[in-house]
Amino acid sequence: MVEVDESLRNAVALFNAGRYAEFQNALEALTSGTRAASERRFYTLLNNVSEGLLRLSDGDLRDAEELVAEALRKLDPFRPRFRGLNVDDFREDLQRLLAELRDAREGRREEMAPSRLPRLRVLPE
Repeated sequence: MVEVDESLRNAVALFNAGRYAEFQNALEALTSGTRAASERRFYTLLNNVSEGLLRLSDGDLRDAEELVAEALRKLDPFRPRFRGLNVDDFREDLQRLLAELRDAREGRREEMAPSRLPRLRVLPE
């Protein structure tokens, strides 16, 4: 099992605290520090999710939905876990969020805010 390095652990804490802009900065440092193409793709997907959540906080449901849906489509190669993170659970969170965004945008749900924000989970070592 891959141990989660401290930089990624700190980035996860930012994401889970809803500090998405700071998370994006932390991801940028992680991305620039790796040569592995798979890690770069994974961090780009996480960045896109955080951008979608920023758009959601601005009330832009359509852009939020597009960014989350695109990231969700590209997460499968990283399942069930990647770099010590539980990708399957994260994927389920994104699917639920996407369904709620679509329901809100299409008028089947009054509340624009999701019932629960997606979380990144570090797997036990």
